[in-house]
Amino acid sequence: MVAPGEDLAPDGIFLASNESVYGPGKVALEAIVSSASTVERYPDDGVGRLADAIGVRFGIDPETICCGFGSDDLLARLARGYLSAGDELIHSAHGYPKIPNYAYANDALPVSAVDRDFTADVDAILQCVTERTRIVMLANPDNPAGTYLSGGEVRRLHERLSPEILLVLDSAYAEYVSAPDYENPLALIKSSTNVVMTRTFSKVFGLAGLRVGWVCGPKEVIDTLKRIGITFPISAPALAACEAALEDRDHFERVVGENHRIREMFSDTLKSLGFEVIPSQTNFALVRFADADQAVCTHRSLEADGVYTRRFAGGEFSRCIRFTLGTEEEMRRCIAVLEKGCQPNG
Repeated sequence: MVAPGEDLAPDGIFLASNESVYGPGKVALEAIVSSASTVERYPDDGVGRLADAIGVRFGIDPETICCGFGSDDLLARLARGYLSAGDELIHSAHGYPKIPNYAYANDALPVSAVDRDFTADVDAILQCVTERTRIVMLANPDNPAGTYLSGGEVRRLHERLSPEILLVLDSAYAEYVSAPDYENPLALIKSSTNVVMTRTFSKVFGLAGLRVGWVCGPKEVIDTLKRIGITFPISAPALAACEAALEDRDHFERVVGENHRIREMFSDTLKSLGFEVIPSQTNFALVRFADADQAVCTHRSLEADGVYTRRFAGGEFSRCIRFTLGTEEEMRRCIAVLEKGCQPNG
């Protein structure tokens, strides 16, 4: 990660924040421009309109959908609505690193369940459950590792949880999954009273800068989230862009297809060169090095060549670098730097 104020290479490639290199489609861009003529007004029932559009696109009852200022806003709202002082929120040890903050913000206790090589462990999570547990929150697929739990494992986890415990599945990267045993959480949501799923327009739809997310869950949960949200959370340009993006199936399919192709190419090439790549179901790949020193040195070599990736300083991730998947040309540039090896003075 580049330090604040540090000069960036003018021809640099930016592969640190899991944005879509393909951006939004043409129709979404046109919708943003057209919306400029109405920005002096709040969108008329923007949340309801977007919920209707999401419902049509994914076959969901709009009454079970709430939209917000990115999925992060909605995850924070879930914690605010369902955690009190002294309650417990269980998360996976190497899972999405923001999750503990949702507990801290509500004077609750984050409980870290050990995982298996960056993959959430259902048995370890269940062993952490106590009478004070109120939420189990997992990203699936996960970030920053890119690993996932199969549908069977998610269902097994849910079956062992009390109905009073809310199972929150952050599915920001669900559109990128190609694993045949992954399951969309919608069926589980429809058949239960304590499962919710968050999604985002920041990844596959290429609208990260507009900050729009949505959550699907039981109507009682959705009503709570609506009551504690801010007024008019969806801007006019964001609403127009999201409605257009949902209808643009061609751009969606192109992004998903290219991401899968580049993910396979990048991962397979690095493995053939002797690098350890954590198997990913997302739009990024985590590479693990022999030790933290090698990861730091490699990260510096990449930045010296104008390739800006994400390195995490803590724990097991200190040995890793996360590469957002860019174009084939960008990823081959990464490969070329990695082939040269660590350059301490780069």
